[in-house]
Amino acid sequence: MTRLKKTIRNLVIIVVLLFLFMKLNGLYFSPVQALHASERDLHFGPSEIVHSFDHGNSRYFLTRYEGMISCSPIKRSLGVFWRYGAGHGVPNNEDRPVFTSYRSEGNNWIVYGMRNDSSIARVDIEVKNAEGEIQVYSSDTFYEDMFYIIWQGENESEVLFSQIFAGLKAYDDAGSVIYDSEIIL
Repeated sequence: MTRLKKTIRNLVIIVVLLFLFMKLNGLYFSPVQALHASERDLHFGPSEIVHSFDHGNSRYFLTRYEGMISCSPIKRSLGVFWRYGAGHGVPNNEDRPVFTSYRSEGNNWIVYGMRNDSSIARVDIEVKNAEGEIQVYSSDTFYEDMFYIIWQGENESEVLFSQIFAGLKAYDDAGSVIYDSEIIL
């Protein structure tokens, strides 16, 4: 075999092995590819990507599909690849001025949702820290009426969000409370 043929054969073998390695380990070259693969596996979507943001070693996608919203984490893996995490869609309750859901990964807590009342200019989430003190996190940025609030806090495996959640408030431009709730979903 000539040197050129050996080189071509070896390159083909490398490409096939790389493809098999990626396929068997759920790795993708882009976070959007990983997101769409996640949706296919869940029989959800394809959803509309409203916004994406990076936090830590992950990229999160705010998406919506047929009246449902989601915030799917896509994690960087092996430096150049992406792998999807747990994602799911939650039906938007349009009867509420603000509909929210949440997720946690490690010490990161994320509340995301949909503003169903266009007069809402800011959303606050109140949570208890490890000492039981109330902390307030806010968002006044909306992406096609979707928003997210992310923070780092104590997150042990036995701590449920319902145990640290203290309240949700939505305000208009004048600072008046439009919505006040003690439930998150």
